Amino acid sequence: MGKEDRDQWIVKCPKCGRVRQSCRHVSRDDVQIIVRLLDAGVEVYQADDEREAPEPHVHEPVRPLAQTVKPRFTMRDLVLADGTREGLLDALAELRHKGLMYRRWGLKKVVKKTKGLSLLFAGPPGTGKTMAAEAIAHELGRPLHVVNYAQLENMWVGETEKNIEHVFHAALEGGAVLFFDEADAVFQRRGVMATPWMNRDVNVLLTQIENFPGVVILATNLARVMDRALDRRIDIAVEFPLPEANLRREIFRRLVPKEAPLAKGVDFEALAAKYALSGGSILNVVRQAMRNSLRRGKRHRITMDDFVRAADREMKKSALLSTDHLQEAPRRERIRGYA
Repeated sequence: MGKEDRDQWIVKCPKCGRVRQSCRHVSRDDVQIIVRLLDAGVEVYQADDEREAPEPHVHEPVRPLAQTVKPRFTMRDLVLADGTREGLLDALAELRHKGLMYRRWGLKKVVKKTKGLSLLFAGPPGTGKTMAAEAIAHELGRPLHVVNYAQLENMWVGETEKNIEHVFHAALEGGAVLFFDEADAVFQRRGVMATPWMNRDVNVLLTQIENFPGVVILATNLARVMDRALDRRIDIAVEFPLPEANLRREIFRRLVPKEAPLAKGVDFEALAAKYALSGGSILNVVRQAMRNSLRRGKRHRITMDDFVRAADREMKKSALLSTDHLQEAPRRERIRGYA
């Protein structure tokens, strides 16, 4: 078959779903290949066929069930408690040297199959769980598939199961780290209010986690309500507590850009000592302090008063949302010149 003849065929591969003139899963070196393609169940179209050929495959396999994220953060970007960092380093040690553990060190003789790694990130909102998931993916050189379980749920019985299976398959095919945000919405303890198909969906998800050969991370704000059946599926649980004062000070310093026009007297150490905020809330404080300054005009510097008023506002917001995650530090000492 000449080149001009070969180009008259469009092939859809049954393995990868790609539509192209050639595919790495099949070969068309001679005229007999068309017969072999048909026998293999490959959809073959002539270029001038009256049927509409399928659209080319777009490499976004999980949308809208999940979002593909190119990791931006590294381990160096994370400001974490020592115990939290140790948990992440443990995970990376296994992921980087899995072959050594299972083959040369003989773990494969104990574990029947080389399994993946499942992580649980537990802690209040804004404590760095999503950033840490990105950092894990970045260190491994992989994309991150972020899943919100609400997008997997379907009103039709059986469709949620298919969606769950699809996101795991897509992560495996794409070599992605799979990240379930707000997993407590899925794994809350099953009770009398749960329907049989809801329980079945959770069982499907548990099975997928257990059998997934890649990396799956579950993040929760409410570890205490998680289904106990999840316990044996989790390899490493990492706690993300609210940062202590020394870490809050470092977060303030990192989140305030060097280009920001700070007035004299801005004291991050004093702010960190007074306000027990998460990293996410500190970012909100920085942005609000900038707004406070800009309301006076773009030539004005950002003052300590701007930061104090922003932090007070963030504390009130947390009270309005009725959470117990953001509390003013017990030591209510006065900042020089401020209540």
